[in-house]
Amino acid sequence: MRPVREVWEPRIGARDTRALAFLRLIEIDAADAAGFPDTFDRIRSGELQGALVRGVYSPEVLAGVVGRLERRALPFVHTGFPAPFRSYFLGRNLNLTHPDLREYFADAETFREHLASLFPPRLGIEDYLAGLLALLDRGRPFAAPPGPAAGQRYMITTLREHLEGGFIPPHFDNEQAFRPSYRHLRSIAEPHMLSFVLALTQAEKGGALEVFDLRCEPENARLLNADGVTDKPDIGALDSVSFRLPAGTLIVLDSGRYLHQLTPVRGARKRWTACSFMALSRGREAMYCWG
Repeated sequence: MRPVREVWEPRIGARDTRALAFLRLIEIDAADAAGFPDTFDRIRSGELQGALVRGVYSPEVLAGVVGRLERRALPFVHTGFPAPFRSYFLGRNLNLTHPDLREYFADAETFREHLASLFPPRLGIEDYLAGLLALLDRGRPFAAPPGPAAGQRYMITTLREHLEGGFIPPHFDNEQAFRPSYRHLRSIAEPHMLSFVLALTQAEKGGALEVFDLRCEPENARLLNADGVTDKPDIGALDSVSFRLPAGTLIVLDSGRYLHQLTPVRGARKRWTACSFMALSRGREAMYCWG
């Protein structure tokens, strides 16, 4: 078995750092990705809970990407998280989209064009990054799922802008299955969701992906972030690990099974990321990615 390097930081106050072995990651350099074709197999089986891929983009590429984002050089559709979260999407997040999906698909092709223009040629999310992920899954294609009508495709990702104080509360990604906007996607994708986060910048402080020692299988998905939910877990009683991702680093996480949150961003520097949810197509011929 390949060694799994412990790269996490225990949450202050965790009862026993030895208990943090609940989360096992493999750490990979992007240049070596072809040597780890079974990574997604190991995550799906539960042998691993994630993978950390370093050196996905160079500082020079990221400087150009972030510069264009900060200048609003491309007219991405700009949508908001709930106001207290002090964060924004570039693109449309499927969780917050009207169930009829008309606006979503009306914006999808333009978003795809802007996303391609954001990166240098052949280094975009839909070509370079999707190809890198495919190397970790025995060459299986990573792509935006087809929509309900001919010629439609979902947005493969969203770009996320977290301002000072920006955060995301604890949640399982599998709880998205409850949302009406997922009705079509549920029919073509398996219920077990993974996700990736690609760091384009790192916050000065905070802005950590914190993962808790609380697991929920896809068939037992729990709705935590809705009015009227009263049986939310006491995260203060849970062990956790956290990751402050350096720019150019990508993490793949079994985020459907494991409770996780984004801790508040501190400092003036924005936390810019590209984030996608992922699930196998029903025929297992592709890994579907969407924002």
